[in-house]
Amino acid sequence: MPSLYLERYAWPQELFPSYQPHKDLAQIVVIPCFKEPDLVGALESISDCQYPNGKLIVLVVLNEPENASKEIRQANEQTLKELQAFRCNYPLLVTRQRLPEKKAGVGMARKIGMDEAVRLFRKVGKDGPIVCYDADCRCDTNYLEEIERIYENPDAQAGIVFYEHRLHRDNHEAIVDYELYLRYYIDALRYAGFPYAHQTLGSCITVRASMYEKVGGMNTRKAGEDFYFLNKTIPQGGFVEINNTTIRPSDRVSDRVPFGTGKAVNDLLNATEEYSVYHPNTFEDLRLFFQKVDDFWTKDEWKVPRTISTFLEDDWQAQIQTLKGKVSSQEQFRKRFFHWFDAFKILKFVHFCRDEFYQNVELEEALEWLRSKHLFVKGSKESYLVQLRYLDRETRI
Repeated sequence: MPSLYLERYAWPQELFPSYQPHKDLAQIVVIPCFKEPDLVGALESISDCQYPNGKLIVLVVLNEPENASKEIRQANEQTLKELQAFRCNYPLLVTRQRLPEKKAGVGMARKIGMDEAVRLFRKVGKDGPIVCYDADCRCDTNYLEEIERIYENPDAQAGIVFYEHRLHRDNHEAIVDYELYLRYYIDALRYAGFPYAHQTLGSCITVRASMYEKVGGMNTRKAGEDFYFLNKTIPQGGFVEINNTTIRPSDRVSDRVPFGTGKAVNDLLNATEEYSVYHPNTFEDLRLFFQKVDDFWTKDEWKVPRTISTFLEDDWQAQIQTLKGKVSSQEQFRKRFFHWFDAFKILKFVHFCRDEFYQNVELEEALEWLRSKHLFVKGSKESYLVQLRYLDRETRI
């Protein structure tokens, strides 16, 4: 069956036109790679999974901007040499792409690899998961097996793999703070009642090939591509958390993207003040707002927190009436409401509150508030991280 996505929206160049995947192909791991010092280490971690050979393809997109510096070109050349000497347990497909300066980045690199994964699945008539992985990651030995098990359920359309950053001594305090912030933010949204609150790390994304096509593929942002991709994918349904295995992203400093783990670790290492995060009152106000969603359907007059009404401006009630006019049931309204007040709008609201109502608070103060909701035990930041990792893997608020 022809693919409108591949015809109109995919990377136009088929990368491996003569390659024929094994008939048992079950998943494809896509790895963007830019100026990476230890891609082989990431591949060795995948090889340690002891997964049946014919079921997997590993696809590496080695990339650099067209005007890349000599240093970047030499780093990528070194990576190619290392790949040539590496003996992978699985078919390893490698492409080197020089990308236009305006688009060069992890979003474009992921898209190129994921688009090619769609083509490879179509060659064998399969609709398996495309698995995002990063060139500085490690994974548990049951990683591939667990992803396949999850996608044996035809209802599973996309998912996020559980993660724990590797904690190296040099960056230990910085990465602990950053991961605590990531978990605080998502758990605070869950407490508020946002139904699509999931982590959004690019190296943890999985998506069935047909769903990837349905949502228009990966975007080409230089950073944040993971957040925007999941923001349009999660509400489609069939989204799962893959919590019985673990991705272990690196905690290293990086200057490759304008935000993300590497940038955050660098900023934290150079900070002169305590790490601060969004004020808990922001999420308390969101909770009050989301608790009224059913009232929005059954009533015509409502009161919401001032932060919400100010953020949505004077016509906020008219906006909700417009949403009501487009659906015929309460269930449809709830779904449309959270398509409207989605993760991106929430992020804008959170920033609005920070700037206009509630100044950021120190991380430990925010964790104390979250602790009162979670009922976990008071302790050090490290103990909070251990507890949140356990709670996020096993339970929900």
